[in-house]
Amino acid sequence: MNPNYKADERELVKVATFFKKKAKQLIGEGKLGEENRQVEAAVDKFIEHLDEHADTRAHILKEREQLGKLVKDNAECPKCKTRDMIKLVGTDKDERGWKSNRYKCRKCNIQFTWNRPNNPWDMIQYIEEVMTLHHVKTGDTTLSSDEREQIAATIQGMEDNLAKLKPVIESHDREYEALQVREGEMAKAVHEFKNTLLIEKIKMDTWENKHK
Repeated sequence: MNPNYKADERELVKVATFFKKKAKQLIGEGKLGEENRQVEAAVDKFIEHLDEHADTRAHILKEREQLGKLVKDNAECPKCKTRDMIKLVGTDKDERGWKSNRYKCRKCNIQFTWNRPNNPWDMIQYIEEVMTLHHVKTGDTTLSSDEREQIAATIQGMEDNLAKLKPVIESHDREYEALQVREGEMAKAVHEFKNTLLIEKIKMDTWENKHK
């Protein structure tokens, strides 16, 4: 049994496999006609399709979980500035919908929300916003040449990070969105196959009763 099945998929495969074995047994005993072998083929084809979908789903969801852990906070207590005395206690969402980690400083006995997102999806927007602010800042005529160079270096570093991160996230999001579509299609297919098995069971019972 594929470990990547959902509960309803697992139950359907159990029923379908039992149904297939029963049909094969009755055909062998001469209690069912050879035309019922199409049931075996239909079950095999459906399970093969379901296996492929379940494995693909597991891969994409695992990848999404791993991507969600890409962003590592370098958080510190805003009061005592220590990092080794803070403990993650939850997450917060700001007015833009960005999620950030919430910490408790065991030294100062205070809680605080870190000032950066905790996931790559929100981090991309955060970096783009910060870059925009830096570009605006370069228009300040009071800046020294050293300050301008420092800002330019910061912007370049952010652009480099975005160039690496954004394509990975966008590619994954396309796969994830396609998965959501396939999930709906598979749920419909599972429902329809259940009905098909019920119909075939009625046919099988009728045929078996006639040839007892």
